[in-house]
Amino acid sequence: MKIKKILIVISMLAVMFSLSGCSDDEKAPFEYDDSQIVLDTITCFDNYVGVSEEYAEYYIENGTDFEKSAVKGIRQAVENDKVGAFQDYSLILSNQQTTGMFSPESVDYEIEESEDAVLVTVLNRAEERDVKITVKYVINPDYFIQLDKATQYYSPANLMSITEAYGLSIDDMLQQYDCDSIEQLGKVLAAEEMNYQNIKPYTAEEMVVSAVYSNKELMASAGRNTLIGMGTVFVVLIFISFIISLFKFLPALFAPKPKLPEHKEEPKKASAPVPVAAPAQGENLVNDEELVAVITAAIYAASAGGANAVSKDKLVVRSIKRVRK
Repeated sequence: MKIKKILIVISMLAVMFSLSGCSDDEKAPFEYDDSQIVLDTITCFDNYVGVSEEYAEYYIENGTDFEKSAVKGIRQAVENDKVGAFQDYSLILSNQQTTGMFSPESVDYEIEESEDAVLVTVLNRAEERDVKITVKYVINPDYFIQLDKATQYYSPANLMSITEAYGLSIDDMLQQYDCDSIEQLGKVLAAEEMNYQNIKPYTAEEMVVSAVYSNKELMASAGRNTLIGMGTVFVVLIFISFIISLFKFLPALFAPKPKLPEHKEEPKKASAPVPVAAPAQGENLVNDEELVAVITAAIYAASAGGANAVSKDKLVVRSIKRVRK
């Protein structure tokens, strides 16, 4: 079991190292010369660093993606990062145009390759702090179309016609361009034609201009951002707690209010009972049916046990009178 575990660990390590080796061997999507691509990066930056405010607004609104990224990056570095005046590359560019030579060692640069792009970063020594200028280059399909046309133009048959027309010798041209065959000479001349027309196998897609901050500045900025974030959270929590504390007043706020009377009426005094006049002596109470019924029942009950009992049906009350004692 221990041997199997050791073999598994060894195989995993071998796979990891093989993957890392493959990633290191990644090739760029196009061929390039270090000095030329670094020079192109400096030229791209120099073309947009000195544009006026009017042209800058035009690039941002109507320019290509590369022009927008270049102008926005330069503006952010000046206005937000306060980098001051940028390092002037005009002397380097003028020397290159005069002598046709450029040494990439004259600037600090870094090149990073991937499957679909090449990133070139040049360090600019600005007035207040250093600035990194990174340009992303991708493959230029138009280059290969134009190169194929130039290669066909400088085919062996056309080269023979061209040399004869201009009174040149193929052998002299082969020697001049250090070529072994006429086919190789045609490819060299086609590549020179591309360079003359300033058509390169790559094109700039995006520019990023970022100020370089020290570790101390980064830590201070991170601390400020943390304090601001935590302070904002506590303020919001306190505000929410205050809102929740007001909920206890909501029932009283939304409860229906009692309607008040338009005018306050005085309470009415209880009226004294109206005395009922007693019936006069000798008054006939036969019309009082309830009283007649009660007295009739009493008489019938009283005479029911005697010898002179009267039938209930034959008992008739003619008159009832109140007797005063």
